[in-house]
Amino acid sequence: MSYFEILNLDREPFSNSPEPEFFFEAPQHVNCLQQLEISIRLRRGLNVVIGDVGTGKTTLSRMLIRKLHGDGSVEFHLLMDPDFGGPIQFLAGIARMMGAVESVHGLTEWQLKEAIKQHLFRRGVDEDKVVVLIIDEGQKLPGFCIEILREFLNYETNRFKLLQIVLFAQPEFNAILERRENFADRMNVCLRLRPLDFTQMRRMIEHRIAQASQAGHEPVEFTLPALAAIYTATGGVPRKVVMLCHQVILAMIVRNRSRAGWFLVQSCLRNRVSQRRRKRAMGWGVAAVLVVAVLAFLAGVSIKRDGAVDPGDRAGTVYQARISDKTVHPLASSTLNPWHPSAAMAGSPPGASGQTAGILFRKNIPRDAAGVQTGSAPGPD
Repeated sequence: MSYFEILNLDREPFSNSPEPEFFFEAPQHVNCLQQLEISIRLRRGLNVVIGDVGTGKTTLSRMLIRKLHGDGSVEFHLLMDPDFGGPIQFLAGIARMMGAVESVHGLTEWQLKEAIKQHLFRRGVDEDKVVVLIIDEGQKLPGFCIEILREFLNYETNRFKLLQIVLFAQPEFNAILERRENFADRMNVCLRLRPLDFTQMRRMIEHRIAQASQAGHEPVEFTLPALAAIYTATGGVPRKVVMLCHQVILAMIVRNRSRAGWFLVQSCLRNRVSQRRRKRAMGWGVAAVLVVAVLAFLAGVSIKRDGAVDPGDRAGTVYQARISDKTVHPLASSTLNPWHPSAAMAGSPPGASGQTAGILFRKNIPRDAAGVQTGSAPGPD
């Protein structure tokens, strides 16, 4: 059983996908669709729709296609990610999408443009088709793509443009229009989407719930204080409204409620804030661990460098260690031994008795057969 059936819902009412069934006909959206349809049917060329993130641009593009889909004289092509690496890549993508060429392999930029132009003349003049290119995320268009689109708008007859272009873009696209006046001057329609007001937001929520509710059952209810809290938190941006309402619906299922009030909305908002804080804290924690690991690695390298012993000093170090254990290699010489017999006369080495040092470092001492000293040590050679 679907979780949403607990609330007498056939499906999720606040999906974040651009489902046309849940499209709410706000006045600005209806006006936008009408103007775009008129411009397309009159073959006016370039149309631009600009709006902030979440104001419904992608949903409008799908609704435009759906609105004109039944008309056999209109041919749609949708480009969702226009971030291309070069002119040939962009032209090849357009040519393949339209079916202008069988293969783009080895074709030059000029050849691709000619193939697209001939295709548009064939479809637009010979077959009387309206060819529409819809581009979503238009703010990603590189400069060479803008120039190519401007050239496409030059493909025309004495009465109409052969290609109808509809661009949906975020406000960053305004800067592109300012820099390229020769492209902006060709716009037939330039529309700007705004967030919904409170009444429109309320109707949108009610419309989505009605579309998803089971027939013959009471739909879930959002109280007026709950709607006020949602509008305050989202500013009427459709995507934000949908995301928050989805969280509220999930909370209603968990708490077995069919009515959402102000406190429930606030609880969902607090949970969202806590989740963001946890994500930030986790991010800082990971960063701190990485920093500590890097510092520990660098400290280890520094210790190794500072503690490195020169090969010439290593023998002396080993010799001194053996002296402290009172065991001296029989081949030790004055070159390595700071307490050579030549220095023993001045005193014993630190950490060892004078007797031991004398026994170890004196040489050529006369002894009898029993090994007893019979004379004094000769002076240095």
